[in-house]
Amino acid sequence: MARILYSERPYVEELSTNKTRNLIVICERLFLPVQADAAKLELAGEIAGRLIDEPQVLLWMLQSEAIDLLFELWEQKDGQFALEPNFNDLQQLRYLGFIHVEEDQVAVNIEAKDLFYFTLKSHKSGRIMERHTRWEQVIFGMLFTYGILDVYYCYDIFVQVTGEKISYDEMERFLLIRIVFWRSGILLRNEKTKRLFMVSREVLDRNEVFDEWNEHQDLNFREYTEDEYVALAMGNGVTGWPGVSEMFTYILEEIEDDRYKAMVIMKSIILMIQNGASYLDTVVKVSRLLDAEEEDEKIFYDCLKTVFYHTPIYGKKGHTLSDMAKKQEDVPFQVINGGKKI
Repeated sequence: MARILYSERPYVEELSTNKTRNLIVICERLFLPVQADAAKLELAGEIAGRLIDEPQVLLWMLQSEAIDLLFELWEQKDGQFALEPNFNDLQQLRYLGFIHVEEDQVAVNIEAKDLFYFTLKSHKSGRIMERHTRWEQVIFGMLFTYGILDVYYCYDIFVQVTGEKISYDEMERFLLIRIVFWRSGILLRNEKTKRLFMVSREVLDRNEVFDEWNEHQDLNFREYTEDEYVALAMGNGVTGWPGVSEMFTYILEEIEDDRYKAMVIMKSIILMIQNGASYLDTVVKVSRLLDAEEEDEKIFYDCLKTVFYHTPIYGKKGHTLSDMAKKQEDVPFQVINGGKKI
């Protein structure tokens, strides 16, 4: 447990204790001008000025868990705090100068509390935070589904499934500001077309995915419901697709009820399939992870085959192999003129 202390250091000075690279990234995400040789205090001053002038920007940057944690620290009375379970959220707060973390203590910046407490605590801010959390969950669900998001297509699907009345520019701004604290993906911009792409870190070969998209240009992105995207985000990329529950139960029994290990194995199977592994390769790799008894092999193969055919694949634009098979069945026979002329 760490002790909670209160720091009277000026907010700008607290911000300037960050690494220069972190300050530059935050400036870029806030669309602030950046000089390559700028001093840390100068960069921190730019950031502090923007946040003080537009405190609502914090609701675009910070995830709801980090804001909840900030209030917990601001309102903490017993002076003790667990660091490890909150590491990612603490890091967000550290980058923005709200706290300073040492090995056995968390120093809460008093000036930052004075500047931002009432803005963040308002009912309006709470509604904005809830809205942005929902946006984030839907976008994460899309990222888990497609691996790579062309943000133009992402926007079209997002508006259709959520009914949100937002512009494309507003969504792009949300992504550019929010992603500074996301660990799930990176943003890339095609310098020729200026199109923006968000790429999941779980994609093994993005060039391969782009190549497959180009081969299937007539194939639209498979759309799911808002709740399905959110469920996928909440499940860290694994949800109730056909066969998943049975496969997880089988794995759990094989490894003697170690739920964490079973979840890791299940996630590994899903990622193999999503990255385009063949059925044979998937069977071989999963067999190495599990030492199935001979009498259980049929259960194992049945579960794996069901999961294999019902998991969205990155290169298929979120379609499953079952979807693709149905599309082939729906293709009508083509009449080909031929034969001899008489």
